[in-house]
Amino acid sequence: MPSLSFERIAESYDQTRGGEERGAAFASGIRPWLPRQGSILEVGVGTGAVALALRQDGLDVLGVDLSPGMLVRAAERLGPRVAVADAQLLPIATGTMAGAYATWVLHVVADPGGALAEVARVLRPGGAFVAILSTPTQLVTDVDRLLRSMQARLRGKRADMPDRIISLAAAAGLELTGRADIANEVHGTVPTEVVERIHDRTYSVLWDLDDAIWQAEVEPTVAALRALPEPDRARVHQDHYPLLAFRRSATGP
Repeated sequence: MPSLSFERIAESYDQTRGGEERGAAFASGIRPWLPRQGSILEVGVGTGAVALALRQDGLDVLGVDLSPGMLVRAAERLGPRVAVADAQLLPIATGTMAGAYATWVLHVVADPGGALAEVARVLRPGGAFVAILSTPTQLVTDVDRLLRSMQARLRGKRADMPDRIISLAAAAGLELTGRADIANEVHGTVPTEVVERIHDRTYSVLWDLDDAIWQAEVEPTVAALRALPEPDRARVHQDHYPLLAFRRSATGP
C-alpha cells in the first residue's frame, strides 16, 4: 500500500481536523521533548498548524509533506520553510536536525519502519524525535467507539499502536526516552455529522475502499451510528493520544 497524500481534502483539512486550536494543543505536548536550539523537522507538516504554534514559541521548524495543496496552506503560516517530500525519502542532509516530530502520520505511511530510519538518519546523534499516534488512549463516547472500531479493522497493518512503533523505532536506532498522553481540544462529536463525513469519505481509511468492503465494514457502522440515542446531540469530550519520545543513539541501528 502506498503512503497516503491528503491532497484531496487539503481545502477542508483544518475544518475537519481541528485547525490551529488542535495544532496548539499538540504543540504544547510536543514542546517539552524537543531541544530549544537547532532546526526541527516536522514529518507530515500538513497545513502547518502544529509547526505554527512551535514557531511562535521560538523553535526553528521546517516541514515536509506529500501534498502540494496542504503545503500551500502551510506556507501561508510558516513562509518558505516547507517542501514536497515523502517521509521515506527526506530531502535533508544526514545528521543535521536537532529534533523531529510527526503527528498523526505513521499510520498513513507505507513503510513506517523506513520512515523512522529516515528520521534517525537526519537527526544528530542524541537528537530527539516525538511521535503522536492516531488512536486515542480511551474511547469515551458511543460515537468514537463505533468509529474507531471500524477504522481499526480497516487499517489492519497500518495501525500505529505504541508497541509496534517502539519496536520499529528501536530497529532504526531510536531509543525510547518517554511516554505521555497528549490532550487535544475539547470538542463535540455528533452521530449524524459523523455519518455525513463517512459518506463524504472524509476519513483517509475510507478513500480507496471497494464496494464489497464498504458494504461489509462501513454500512453496519453507519447503521449503528444512526441507531444511537439522540443522534443529533453532540457528545462533548476531550481525546487523549499516545505520545512517544525517542533519542537517536550515538551508534545508530
